[in-house]
Amino acid sequence: MIQIYLVSVVVNVLAGITLSYGFLDTRLRLSGVFNGELFEQPRFWFGLGSLSFIIGFLKLLSGVAEMPVIGDLLPAIAGLVMGMTLLVQFYRSRADVVPDPVVTLEKVFVANKTAVGIVGIVVAIAHFLFPQILFL
Repeated sequence: MIQIYLVSVVVNVLAGITLSYGFLDTRLRLSGVFNGELFEQPRFWFGLGSLSFIIGFLKLLSGVAEMPVIGDLLPAIAGLVMGMTLLVQFYRSRADVVPDPVVTLEKVFVANKTAVGIVGIVVAIAHFLFPQILFL
């Protein structure tokens, strides 16, 4: 489905920019192009994280014709991981009491959110440029 493909690329790039905005802003001066306040709002994290997680799950189900499951494996995993990172970041910003599994997820993913975001952007751009490659 070309619609899921396009939405996946756009959402993965946006989620990657959101996760690594601080790093990318100092290097590329993204504040001239994007509104920096938007990327710091927990509501935006929740909306984009939910959308990224759902699109990543749908990408697992819809693949290329010969390989229905593993066709879009890397973009699907990138969407799932970035979506989960944004949702954990949102939950942590709102919760007073945080359970141990959320603390573990925060240590693994939110602590490395810049790297997760940059990898997600690279996967999304590679998926856009090479759509017929098996794992992209």
